[in-house]
This record gives sequence, structure tokens and C-alpha cells, in this order.
Amino acid sequence: MKAALQSALDASGYVGAWETDLATQTVAFTGKAADLLGLEPAHATSGVPLTAFLDGLHPDDRDEVAHLVHEAHRTAGRFEAEFRAGGSDDGACIVLARGRVETNSLGQGLRCIGIMVDVTDTRRLEHADNQMRMISQIMDALVEVRPLAERLGARTLKTLIDMALIDLGKWLDDHDSSPRDPRR
Repeated sequence: MKAALQSALDASGYVGAWETDLATQTVAFTGKAADLLGLEPAHATSGVPLTAFLDGLHPDDRDEVAHLVHEAHRTAGRFEAEFRAGGSDDGACIVLARGRVETNSLGQGLRCIGIMVDVTDTRRLEHADNQMRMISQIMDALVEVRPLAERLGARTLKTLIDMALIDLGKWLDDHDSSPRDPRR
């Protein structure tokens, strides 16, 4: 890999590259890739067994990613996967990896090259946005149904709706990450 590209990958802090030698089943990682997988950078740069890559994945994602890697290598095709790398669910990074197999003149795979991007922050924001939309939909539905419960004279149901709205309001306060107005 050219020094300028390597330097750019290292500087990004969230992008890395890999190259797999299909004959030896060794993978060399650069940039953030080694870090994401918990590999020692100097060792990862010179190449590690493919199993070391798989060992760096979250245990629940390992089999699926191993299958995708095998299929890309077997078919001399493309590789794309999103998986967790690292330890527990709390400490795991979410990685998007894409690559392709380069072939010889007979169409046989020689090496697989690709990139890895740490998309953890993006996925967590998407998850939080989805949660907020869901809470908003629930609150809208409760606000709509509350007058019906009142017209029915269903005091217990009205009280339960009020309690649910209060509880959802507290949840929103606990999960609000927007800056607070100091005058409030």
C-alpha cells in the first residue's frame, strides 16, 4: 500500500483496509482495522491467519461473517458485511466491511482487498432516532385515545393513560442528550 494512502487511513481514525492472501489464508490489516479487531498493529500489518480476524469479531456474528468470507473467496466475488468487533455488547464496535476478490487470468481468486469503517456512532444515533420516533408514536396514540377514555367515563383507563404519558415523559427526560437552556 502506498505510504500516502496508509497515512490517510491512519489519520482518519475510523477507516482501515485489509488484504487477504487466498493461498495462505493470511490477512494484513492497516489503519483502524487492526484496532477494531483487537489486534496488535505491527503484527496485523505483517499478516495474521484468517482465524485471527474471525476471533476479533463478536461471538454472535462470527459464523455469519465466516460464511460470507468463505463465499467471497470460493466464488471470487464481493464481500460485504456489517458486524460487531471487540468484546461485550457494550464495548463492541460496529464495523462495515466491503471488499472484492482479485482474480488471475483463469478467474481464480488471488487476494481479497477491502476496507473497514467504524460505523458505531452512526448506528447508535440511528438506534436512538428510532427509539425517539417510537416513543413519539406511542405518546401521540395515547394523547388521541385519552379523550375517548374520558368520554366513556373509564376513570381507570384514563388514569393508566396519564401514568403512561408521565412515564414516557420521564423516559424522554432521562434520554434527552440535547443541550439544556441554562435559564430553565
